[in-house]
Amino acid sequence: MKVNQITDWVAEIIDFDAANMTTEMKQEVEEAFTRNHVLAFRNQTLTPTQLSEFAKKFGPLEIPINRLYIHPECENVLILSNEIRPDGTAVGLVDGGDGWHSDSSHIRIPSKATILQSIKNPDLGGDTLYCNMELVFTALPRATKDLITGRFGVHNVSKILNPRMTVSANRPDAKEFYENAAKTKPSVLQPLVRTHPVTGKSSVYCSPRFTIAIEGMDDNQAQPLLDELFGYIYDERFQYRHIWSDADLVMWDNRCLNHKATGNLAPGDIRRMHRTVLAGDEAYYQSPVR
Repeated sequence: MKVNQITDWVAEIIDFDAANMTTEMKQEVEEAFTRNHVLAFRNQTLTPTQLSEFAKKFGPLEIPINRLYIHPECENVLILSNEIRPDGTAVGLVDGGDGWHSDSSHIRIPSKATILQSIKNPDLGGDTLYCNMELVFTALPRATKDLITGRFGVHNVSKILNPRMTVSANRPDAKEFYENAAKTKPSVLQPLVRTHPVTGKSSVYCSPRFTIAIEGMDDNQAQPLLDELFGYIYDERFQYRHIWSDADLVMWDNRCLNHKATGNLAPGDIRRMHRTVLAGDEAYYQSPVR
């Protein structure tokens, strides 16, 4: 197993077999994941069950909330794909990476990490962008840091409740899903500044996809403040673009990153991914010891 740095916070793993990971290799992966927020494992061809078993070695897994696109072989694996069957139904979740977000921030106990496996890559497009929210926090003006520290963002999965999002026209069940979610999936509160439970570093914890308001703050003040924070997410200085290779397996830290799929696929081109998500712990903020 060899770890090659791509950026200060992204690394690739080569000479590694995820299906036959030893205890020693697992420890090396965990150490690399502490130093980096994104790990790209090259040349990994896993069945859905093997993907799930690999992920489980790093902790318990979430069960996807969207049951329509769970892989038939494994309840922890979600299919992400833009492919539409002849009968008009979707093979996988069409808009799963739509908009900058941190996976599962819309549930009370958000996720630890996501592991995404490339099954079919398009000829062009389909990249994934990552934003380092620790770097974003460091770059904020002191006044903004003081304003958001100790406050909570309101997170909700329904795009209908989010003025920054539109319901996906290319996802057959989107309108029904988000209308139902607006009625049945309550909003949750997450700290706007989050402490990483392993490194102790602070990061901004909000996203255009899921954060719709700030608790206890009038929208006239909250929405411009959210726009200010989101502006940093859009800034390429804090981003890494992953251009997928065949058989890539990418693991990233949802506790300190936002990410989004870029789309931009050519008509008729197919992208298919298998995703599993590691369950996390309750998000919190702890003032750094000085």
